[in-house]
Amino acid sequence: MRFYTVHLPSGGEGADEGTLDRAILVREGFNWLAFFFAPFWALAEGLWLAAVPLIAALAAIVVVPQALGLGPLLPVVLGLGYGVLAGMSANDLRRAGLAARGYRLVEVVAAPSRAQALIRYAEAVTPAPVQQPAPAAVAARARSTLGLDPDPGFWS
Repeated sequence: MRFYTVHLPSGGEGADEGTLDRAILVREGFNWLAFFFAPFWALAEGLWLAAVPLIAALAAIVVVPQALGLGPLLPVVLGLGYGVLAGMSANDLRRAGLAARGYRLVEVVAAPSRAQALIRYAEAVTPAPVQQPAPAAVAARARSTLGLDPDPGFWS
């Protein structure tokens, strides 16, 4: 089971169709796209301010060990660490970017997929219809409450 955070634009309340169309779900956990392509992932998500330090760190990982004459293994190890940190923090960066754009976190939903998470959120915020009991059920409950039911006998 995965956890998703549901973000709605400011002013969007409830589960009307327009609000659910604009809902953004962000999965908790590791982001593999950010692990492999951190700067490009940040640019694709519109996180321009996060992309600048990601590009600068990647450039430093490539240039500094060569400039200092360190071994060829150091950029590989640093690059792997860079990817792990980017993958672990990517979804949190995305949430921060959504908050900066005026989205607010409204719910955390557990579901096996993004579509199921949206369905569960919609079901949670949509008021359930009030069901009127059937007349026969009301009459049976009244007979039972008043003691008018026939005695079922000893063996029941």
